[in-house]
Amino acid sequence: MDVLTFFVLILGLAYSLYIYSRSGKEADTVSIPPGPKPLPLIGNIFDLTVKELWVKATSLAQTYGPVFQLSILHPSLPISQPLIFLSSPEVCFDLLDKKGGIYADKPKLVMAGELCGCDNMVAFTGYGSQSRRQRKLLGMALSKERIPAYQGLIERETAGFLTGLLSAHSSSASSSTVSLPSKSTLPSRFLAYIPLIRRYAGQLTLSVIYGYTVPTSYTQNVHDKFLDMAEDCVDILSNRIASGGGIWLVDIFPWLKKAPKSFESLPLFSFLPKSRAWKAKMIEFVEKPFEWVKAEMQKGTHVPSFCSTLLENPDAVFSSAETNRFTKRQSDISPELLSSWASVSSNVVKPTSSNAKGYAQFEFDLKWTANSMYSASGDTTVTTVMHYFLALLQDADSGGEVVRKARMELDLVTGLADDSPSTIKPRLPSLSDRYIDVDVPDGKGGARRVKKPRFPYVEAVMSEVWRWGVVVPLNLPHRLTQDDVYTPPPSPSNPHPTPVLLRKGSLVFGNIWSILRSNELFGDDVDDFRPERYLLSTHEDDVLYGSHNHSHDEDEYEMIRRERRKRDPRSYVFGFGRRQCPGQNLVESSVWLLTATLLSTVDVRRPCVEGEDGKERVVRENVNFNNSVFRTPDPFGVDIRPRSEKALEVIMLAGESEEAESL
Repeated sequence: MDVLTFFVLILGLAYSLYIYSRSGKEADTVSIPPGPKPLPLIGNIFDLTVKELWVKATSLAQTYGPVFQLSILHPSLPISQPLIFLSSPEVCFDLLDKKGGIYADKPKLVMAGELCGCDNMVAFTGYGSQSRRQRKLLGMALSKERIPAYQGLIERETAGFLTGLLSAHSSSASSSTVSLPSKSTLPSRFLAYIPLIRRYAGQLTLSVIYGYTVPTSYTQNVHDKFLDMAEDCVDILSNRIASGGGIWLVDIFPWLKKAPKSFESLPLFSFLPKSRAWKAKMIEFVEKPFEWVKAEMQKGTHVPSFCSTLLENPDAVFSSAETNRFTKRQSDISPELLSSWASVSSNVVKPTSSNAKGYAQFEFDLKWTANSMYSASGDTTVTTVMHYFLALLQDADSGGEVVRKARMELDLVTGLADDSPSTIKPRLPSLSDRYIDVDVPDGKGGARRVKKPRFPYVEAVMSEVWRWGVVVPLNLPHRLTQDDVYTPPPSPSNPHPTPVLLRKGSLVFGNIWSILRSNELFGDDVDDFRPERYLLSTHEDDVLYGSHNHSHDEDEYEMIRRERRKRDPRSYVFGFGRRQCPGQNLVESSVWLLTATLLSTVDVRRPCVEGEDGKERVVRENVNFNNSVFRTPDPFGVDIRPRSEKALEVIMLAGESEEAESL
């Protein structure tokens, strides 16, 4: 440690000691939540870990209960920062959902926000007028009702992903090798799925937001300016800015940001040049795609998208589409949704000279919201698909029972089994296959129409991937805007809980890992991949979707719904309350189609490589997880092949259609 760094730390400790000595010694009438005993001055610094904090938090919850507190600096210091961890469904629902009004704020992080330029991103915006404007825009693009409008787009990208996957696996370049973190090497074809997943997730979102399509097919391995830009920014955000929970020393001691440039070579101030470089990249990704949309609009060559539709003069949206129908490219987004965006924009944009300030605010909100959509959906999709492959490798090791059961459902519609009736034309699954409409009693003598999953086991596979993989194990922190008193439910570590005081300004984390790996909720086999845990019993199916008269069993109906919500990973992996992930509906629909299509068409198994003795050996890798926000696995090899000639023909035919549409 250099002399100046040591001097600054001594000053900080001396100031903290001064404050500590003057702090009141009287105890609050209500105690703070339990937790490990904080050390003098520094608090629970040593209880925090940079890697897999959710695992440490789960261990502490077993000792201190579902609500416990750590503190950066001693809790008696006014400048201390309480960190509250919630580790059961009940406490997450009670606080983050039911009391969402006081738990919906986000911490004002100096590093992530002010220095790195993320303060206007949806995930970091404080709860107030700006966040409400952003959420309104997000709802216009990504609400559940909007998703059917993207069916053609999602299906096109899914077909492209599949053809790219098979092309990369069989290409002549597959003889090249890639070094893995474990110091072993694998032929590159076994890792080709990783860039293809990232392209799929990125292009789908860029198409919805900006109308941008990568000008090459999935079978061509090329770099793209916007996809590369997005990849860099998501990596910076997840693995650098948000590493270790996203709390930097400058967030605790904001005066560190004012250090002169001559100090930046010192380790204590090395965050300053890093933040400038990261901010430049973040701003570039906000500005460049948005300016591209506006330039395309100027030329009349844009594809209608979320941004372009809201930026256009609403009175001219469809008249210009008529007059420019030979130059403006066709959108994969339904005309009905484009029309609804146009009608909304007439009430929001008001692009007149007399309202220049309002229009400037709208455009600022729009470009930051658009950028946030990418961050909201990209890594969740990538991580989910990688966990799907991990689960299918385990299934293949144990005989492939999961795939067999899923195909029994899907083949009835896709006709891809060898013994499928000739009356069923072989095809890929479609989003329109997912649900069937059924009429159920409404408890008032009538009936109501609900959507029932057509393929229960496929739904169970997707749910189990999210539960078993825990793609987002610790949600980004919420900030408590006022003191709150709460009595936690009884737990084995605290069977007789008393009220606790949650201090204003506390950062509150929902420990999703602890919930989705809970023995109490899921039994002793929580580490096993077992989709059957999500299948309805015959009685539950009858109560939810059958002819059961709800007027006589309303309590049972609600009890089943409550229990299923507690066990449903969607209740957690997309966040809580008023800060749920705005990309949830797009991610879920696209992941469902990817899951159904992969189950229908390809076999997944471990790679085989030739050993030094000339014999083939199966490669079994130890997979590590080093992402600080998402539980994204490090690269691992997968051997992906079409399940049959019939499946291959269907994939290639869909791929040809995708390439034709992209021209």
